[in-house]
Amino acid sequence: MKIFLILVVITLSFSGTFIWHKTEEVYKEFIRHIKVKKNCKIERGIASWYGPKFHGRRTANGEIFDLFKLTAASRTLPLGTYVLVYNLENGKFVVVRINDRGPYIEGRIIDLSFAAAFKIGLYRKGIGEVLVIPLKCLSPLTQLRFYDELVKDILKTY
Repeated sequence: MKIFLILVVITLSFSGTFIWHKTEEVYKEFIRHIKVKKNCKIERGIASWYGPKFHGRRTANGEIFDLFKLTAASRTLPLGTYVLVYNLENGKFVVVRINDRGPYIEGRIIDLSFAAAFKIGLYRKGIGEVLVIPLKCLSPLTQLRFYDELVKDILKTY
């Protein structure tokens, strides 16, 4: 009986170790508490914001731009994609929906609406270094950890 119990304990400990290693192979931690799938494309670069001049004009997906919504412009990401924009200078983040094309200034990877830039502290400086992570790339644990904040931001994209 003791041998049987020892075998069960050893089997459970190895299976837990196996599952842990499998999880570690799929995700890597970019920033503390934010784990991302290894095969996803994460962009790091300069973000800027746009607002009053474009408020009320049509965006690339046909909707009217509202500088108070959490939206953004990207040259490469598909329209309608939700991304987490993480400010590397202060650790703040926001979830935005890509609804426009741009930025058209060399060296920048994303143009945020005024509301998004305000939320992560870019509005005064105008630009800042960020990580752009598609929400579909976040690990389930990361999504669960930041669930309330992610949902609140997604609701402010329309």
